[in-house]
Amino acid sequence: MTERVPLGASDVAVRWLGLTRLQALGAVAGVVLVADALVRTRLAGEGGLGLGALATALPVEGATLGQRAAVALAYLGRRHWVRVSAASVGGVTVIESPRARTVRGSRLAHRGRLDLSGADREVAAGVARLLDAAALGGRAAVSLHVHREGAGPAQTVLASDADVAWPPGWHDDGPALADLATAGGLQVDWLERWGYLRGPDHVATVLRLRDVAASPGRGLLASLEGWPGSTLSVHWDVLSATEGRRRAERAVHHDASERAAARGVGFRDTARAHVLASRARQREQEVATGRALARLSVFLVVRADRRATLLAARAAALARARSAGLRLDRGGGLQAPWLRAQLPGAAGRASATHWATAADLDDLRLPGHDAGTRSRGTPLGRVAGGDDFRFDPFDLYREGVVANPNIVVAGSIGTGKSTVVKMLLRRALARGRRVVVVDPKGEYAALAAHAGVAPLRLGVDGWCDPFDGASDPRALARAVVAAALGQRLSAEQHFDLDEAWRLASPAGAERPLRDLARHFRGDLAPGADPGRRALALTLRRLTEGDLAGLFDGDGPALRLAGEATILDLSALWATPALPVAALSAVAAAQRVADGTAPGYVALDEAWALLGDDAALAWLRGSWKLARARGLSHILVLHRWGDVAAVGDAGSRQREQARGLLRECESAWLLRQPADEAADMARALGLRAPEVAALTGLARGEALVRYGRHRSLVRLAPDDADRGLIDTDAAMRA
Repeated sequence: MTERVPLGASDVAVRWLGLTRLQALGAVAGVVLVADALVRTRLAGEGGLGLGALATALPVEGATLGQRAAVALAYLGRRHWVRVSAASVGGVTVIESPRARTVRGSRLAHRGRLDLSGADREVAAGVARLLDAAALGGRAAVSLHVHREGAGPAQTVLASDADVAWPPGWHDDGPALADLATAGGLQVDWLERWGYLRGPDHVATVLRLRDVAASPGRGLLASLEGWPGSTLSVHWDVLSATEGRRRAERAVHHDASERAAARGVGFRDTARAHVLASRARQREQEVATGRALARLSVFLVVRADRRATLLAARAAALARARSAGLRLDRGGGLQAPWLRAQLPGAAGRASATHWATAADLDDLRLPGHDAGTRSRGTPLGRVAGGDDFRFDPFDLYREGVVANPNIVVAGSIGTGKSTVVKMLLRRALARGRRVVVVDPKGEYAALAAHAGVAPLRLGVDGWCDPFDGASDPRALARAVVAAALGQRLSAEQHFDLDEAWRLASPAGAERPLRDLARHFRGDLAPGADPGRRALALTLRRLTEGDLAGLFDGDGPALRLAGEATILDLSALWATPALPVAALSAVAAAQRVADGTAPGYVALDEAWALLGDDAALAWLRGSWKLARARGLSHILVLHRWGDVAAVGDAGSRQREQARGLLRECESAWLLRQPADEAADMARALGLRAPEVAALTGLARGEALVRYGRHRSLVRLAPDDADRGLIDTDAAMRA
């Protein structure tokens, strides 16, 4: 087979000509009785029995009328109190309801939303290997549970009654199984009603997956995850390897015999029969290669504080599943049996709906819920599943989640990127970290006031010395001169400037730009060498011309001291001088980290640096020192097209700009126009699910990338944040 056949309609029950055994028995018995009644004219007695037998074969919501009647009789005849108890002892958990069974459990430790990072396939592959190993050891019950208690964080737990080796990323956690079974207590007593269960402090309903009508290649059960106060349970009753092969072979033989018999009496193959036959052959081939065969059952337990809320949640779950191509049974009269069947480690053979192999996990791909960063600190918002989202690049670096602390923030006007930056910086200040903002438009005055400082207007309040403490002041001088010149230095200019630095500006010089300007003063004459004259004119601009007073001036340079420094470049906004001013400001600001505590340098309107070849080259070199300095650069892009406009298509400069952003291990990506989202995907190497999520973001939502992890976050500014952000650009949706 070239194309994998996904899970479809329920196929555990043996069928003949599309009918289950009970349906066929009722139909045959009904036809015989009705025919005999017509012949013998016993319509009142035998005819009535025949019609009743035929009625039991009528399908009703995935079952037959006879099966529904049997469920009702069983419900009326049993005791309706259900006790579940659980206790973890010595690394195992004993769950009793009604019989005791010993189960081992492990919890998945992950970050972010797995289906955006591709880790959902890794999780599925790990669980599939566990199922295959369990089949070699004999029959086993394995179950996976995604549990959310109220609006708190979800947890994913794997349980088995066999002694198996957990996949990578899973850790022993017996208490989690007890919490799943009894909601954190030693035992719980349930009173079963027809369509729900009533516990001591809440009510619950158990729904079961019946049919799958969705296309393959997606997480089929993602629509059932993340409900507040819910548990999604996926159970595999794993057959031994020998029994699995025998069952798979028998299913193919049975299907061939049934189809031959149907054709013999004049029936054609239905589409459903063709799909079931394809799945049976697929299972046989997979089991022959060592894959585990199992009976599959899927349950969704929804809880609420009162019955009216529960009924509304159940209706929403049914509708949400239906829109995703799933069909759920309500479980009328079966709430107690299904409650027991969905407990960790339960075999659930009687409630299984599908035959499945371990390979089918690639279609299910559990879990997909967002676990966030698992970091500490004040939340910036909430992830799509409802958990708080905390973010600190230095914490993530220490934990090995990211390789460097640099961040890029990109979003269209009004999507919330300024809110992201200001919320990040306010939390950094609260943790005692130094912050410098290069503010081209004068938008961070409120953050300065929050920190108790005044913005520094370069050229008005004083000048900054970008060379003091620079790791490579000569390279910085080349970048500043090239940025002011507006073009890359020629080989001759590069040599002349290096020689001038060696001769006129020895190490430790206080004002190297003035020293260099004096060195080239003799080249200002019109007859001088054109390359040297261009250097002389540019250095004069920096010391005596339109750029004087910014990075060389009268009196001592401004001291960037204190917890927060806001460098206001608004006087240079929309002027050709902005790139060189931004470059020098960033160079000066990088001294915020003194080695004792991490620091941030935030650069708004980052296109001013990315669009300048010399500044970009210097910035890439400086990027490599961020970890050693304990420095996090925050680059803010208002339009992703600014990056696409850097240099010519395929040019070295454009690739360097994209490479710089790709080296930012963290990215806050807010809504972008559809025509720019594709370029963002190419620049950052985004996967197709990430692009789909990015284009569907609402105002105030962000796709956050940190290392190999991804989260969908809705920003939630608190009262302190609202005092800093521009409410016209903030998200109030």
